[in-house]
Amino acid sequence: MIICKITEGFVVQTFDTETRKFTDQEFVACDDVQYERDSEPVDADLMQDDKGNEPYLPFHMKQPESE
Repeated sequence: MIICKITEGFVVQTFDTETRKFTDQEFVACDDVQYERDSEPVDADLMQDDKGNEPYLPFHMKQPESE
């Protein structure tokens, strides 16, 4: 079964006014998480193992290239 984990949050982008370039960005996750299958809500426990642990996948974002 394929489940979508939807995490709300926001992106913080850091801009250098002297070089006129972005220097960094990060995703800040909020506590609001929803689980869906075919756009219908499902229980979060479907992702948990026998001990109640849910797998974790970090929110990596590609950083701007530095010179």
